[in-house]
Amino acid sequence: MIATLTKTENSVQLVAIIAFAVVASSLVRKGRADPQAAYLLPRQRVRPLALEVIDPLMTIIVVGPVLAHELNVSAWHILAGLLGVTVGVPIGILRSRVQFVRAVRVSTSVVLTRSNAEYGLLALLIVLRSAEDGIRNVHTTSITLLFAALLALPVGESFARSIAIVGRYRNSVNEAPPMGLSP
Repeated sequence: MIATLTKTENSVQLVAIIAFAVVASSLVRKGRADPQAAYLLPRQRVRPLALEVIDPLMTIIVVGPVLAHELNVSAWHILAGLLGVTVGVPIGILRSRVQFVRAVRVSTSVVLTRSNAEYGLLALLIVLRSAEDGIRNVHTTSITLLFAALLALPVGESFARSIAIVGRYRNSVNEAPPMGLSP
């Protein structure tokens, strides 16, 4: 029964990831086709704002099932998860400040600068997902607490970054000159 439930959860998660990948690739192509993309500096890219909005959802889809399992272990794991989210929020806000270049009103997009932190966070998620089974079998509480905190960190980071970028977009659009670009 438990094995069937796990297979169903994994299937639902896989379908959600595939659906997100299709939507994300469509939005990424839209950003690359944007005429503003021709005038970008190296390491900059145009991203539709919708892609920034759905990014936290993808983080929940990828990390959520494993994080939920860890948070169900004990109250200490819930506290570790809250600590991870709390650490992730300022990281997300800082990343949004570093990444955001300007708003593009005509296509409801943002120009962002690529950063090495993106690749580091992605690597962290891959390592955590890969180590999931091994860590579940470890009965050392300190390791599982650290695992819960590290799983929750990208959730807080993703939500904070997304909210901050949408906020900066709205502020820039309200202050933007008529051609649709922020200063």
